[in-house]
Amino acid sequence: MLSRFGFEITEAEDGKKAIDQILDGNKYNLVLIDKEMPNMDGVEATRTLRGMGISTKFVAITADANSMGAFLDAGVDKFLLKPLNFRTLTDILKAFNFLN
Repeated sequence: MLSRFGFEITEAEDGKKAIDQILDGNKYNLVLIDKEMPNMDGVEATRTLRGMGISTKFVAITADANSMGAFLDAGVDKFLLKPLNFRTLTDILKAFNFLN
């Protein structure tokens, strides 16, 4: 979905790998993070990265609207409910000045 706009996409299979990729010196402008991931969920991964001073924009993605508070407390910038809506995602990208 994002590659059509020229974004370079990197995937992590779980929260721990996402942390490792970000801490390995890779520069990310935006992190889309799911709540349900093996080994470490998206809330904990976000909380860990924010605690380390990572200021990258984070967008939480989940089917569980009840997890919104936990994600916001962890430090996400925006919250998307599944199923993803293309227009909502592009609106977020525009709000972050990644798209015109």
